[in-house]
Amino acid sequence: MKNKKIMIIGGTGALGVSLTNRWCDGNEILIFSRNEHKQENMKRQFPKAIYRIGDVKDKESILRNMYEFKPDVIVNTAALKTVWVAQDNPYETILTNIVGHQYLIDCVRECRHQIETLMFISTDKACSPVNVYGMSKGIAEQMYVNFAKEQTDIKVALCRYGNVLDSTGSLIPVFKDIIDKGAESLPITNFDMTRFLITLDEAIDLIEWSYESTDSHGKIIVPKLPSMKIIDFAKAIAKSCGVDDINFHKIPIRNGEKLHEEMISSIEMQRTETTLSKKYMSIGWERNNEDYNHKPLNSEFHVMDTNDTYEFLLNKGVL
Repeated sequence: MKNKKIMIIGGTGALGVSLTNRWCDGNEILIFSRNEHKQENMKRQFPKAIYRIGDVKDKESILRNMYEFKPDVIVNTAALKTVWVAQDNPYETILTNIVGHQYLIDCVRECRHQIETLMFISTDKACSPVNVYGMSKGIAEQMYVNFAKEQTDIKVALCRYGNVLDSTGSLIPVFKDIIDKGAESLPITNFDMTRFLITLDEAIDLIEWSYESTDSHGKIIVPKLPSMKIIDFAKAIAKSCGVDDINFHKIPIRNGEKLHEEMISSIEMQRTETTLSKKYMSIGWERNNEDYNHKPLNSEFHVMDTNDTYEFLLNKGVL
């Protein structure tokens, strides 16, 4: 992406920082977020970017900055995303993860400047959701899909992926901190729990592909990811810290958590193009087959071998 004016909403989060790092050369970037401390730190790293305090729950601040900046591309990364926080604060989650997205869509409709592309970042927790966070993201996905259906001039792209390995709230620094303090045992909620995992660079590759593709408008683009057991993930982190034989103790599963995640549900598989590319699949809004026997893309059934986990994470550069 070059020679574009890019507005990143929620731009001071881990994904926003990484997007800015990827796109700062050759583009003009506006960071729109509510965290002044993070903006101050980010400005030291990316002094050429424009920084504006604002909140996705404040429609006027979104619209004002859109009029002033006149973006070609808008990427909405803003979210209240921690599962247990969303469970404990459902109203605030609805305001940020649903109402805020509707405000943004309304602003895109109202803005006189012609926006080229609107991008929404979703999560595998939006698939067959069992928690407030997943439900809110699932509703937001449908809002963007509906908006895409009425658009002929604005491209709307949606990206859904799993847990980001090196993002804010990642388990990597949590486990490393416990090990560094000399603990002989790591807490695990369930020894069979699995997750789809993706790096920040892979997430950005997905976003860029969705932006560049001529076949992503109004579709949910999903990466083809392996999954791993969280206990194997923890063992790999311990090994990277020089601990080859770590113990584990069970703790209660947190409110709203699943044992396994789904990236694509069995119903969505009716609308999924699995051969879109080597790396990605797309969920459309119309069924492309009548087969009701599809299996979901579930993390339980795509688990990599325990012995491969350490090398996999090492090669990803996250250990």
